[in-house]
Amino acid sequence: MQVYRSVSEICLHASACALGMFDGVHVGHVMVLENALREARILGVPSVVVSFANHPQFLISKTPTQLLSTLEERLQAFETMGFDAALILEFDEWLKNLPAEAFIRLVLREHLGVQSVTVGYDHRFGKNRAGDGAMLQHSGEEFGFDVQIIDPVRITAHAAEGGGQIVSSTLIRKLLTFGDIEQANGLLGKPYHLTGLVEKGVQRGRELGFPTANLAVEAHRLIPGNGTYGGTALLNGQVYAAVCNIGLCPTFADQTQKRVEVHLLGYEGPPFYDEPLQMTFLQKIREEHKFPSVDALIQQIQQDCQTVQQRWTVDGPIMAAPDVALTNTHSVIEPDPLDTNQ
Repeated sequence: MQVYRSVSEICLHASACALGMFDGVHVGHVMVLENALREARILGVPSVVVSFANHPQFLISKTPTQLLSTLEERLQAFETMGFDAALILEFDEWLKNLPAEAFIRLVLREHLGVQSVTVGYDHRFGKNRAGDGAMLQHSGEEFGFDVQIIDPVRITAHAAEGGGQIVSSTLIRKLLTFGDIEQANGLLGKPYHLTGLVEKGVQRGRELGFPTANLAVEAHRLIPGNGTYGGTALLNGQVYAAVCNIGLCPTFADQTQKRVEVHLLGYEGPPFYDEPLQMTFLQKIREEHKFPSVDALIQQIQQDCQTVQQRWTVDGPIMAAPDVALTNTHSVIEPDPLDTNQ
């Protein structure tokens, strides 16, 4: 997949494209992306994703959005799905103030030569977010390109009556913040994970008999709510069952910053400071709380490890996200290993 970082770098005579931020590439986003790929195959033109290097809310809002994925992870998802190219724009003051009509003319027509554009039902673009699906359709009639607007994907509870929550990056962020890992994983279509370098901590876990890797997570990445989680850790190409504690470790009362601490079950090698580690979250075991004694904490950690080991033994090292029934107006979809638009 060819990646372009500015409009001036790309000039296509024809294409089918998908527009969106696609943070997390969740199951709703996949509907948009797969439709663009399908249109490209039908028309016999290159498939292109148009997205942003930075979340627009970083510039628009005083409160930066906590992200579900890195740019590199999104690009990997686009490439794995089979896109020919990705146009990744820096959302800066120029783009923020570019009128929607100018975006259509400059980006979509002049540089991408679009014959088909696919967006989510709530996609907005251009200055003051004035552009939407209706504007795209009107422009398509004028310039001769097709527009596909994908209906929302809903959790199927009450979906037949038009109810059921709409799958969105915002909803997934809320679920993760409250520690609802399995529900969030179902909407993502894959287990949520964090990746970062291992940094040296106070080595308290080692003293307790459960050495932990302190994960340095990049700024603005969403960290699940405080608590103890089970999952897997990827280190140097090897997958381990893992227990992860997120929080302040209140039993010791000397920690003031939230930490992500990962214990790898069965690891017997040397320390791996400054090495990249990926923690994949599969279940929440318990809330974080203060224990009456260190011995009580150790006993609980042993139980946490047993809980994770039991699931590992049953499911093996590759443990998928749980099934969550989802639907939109036109089709029922299964959680996809790659997943869509907010």
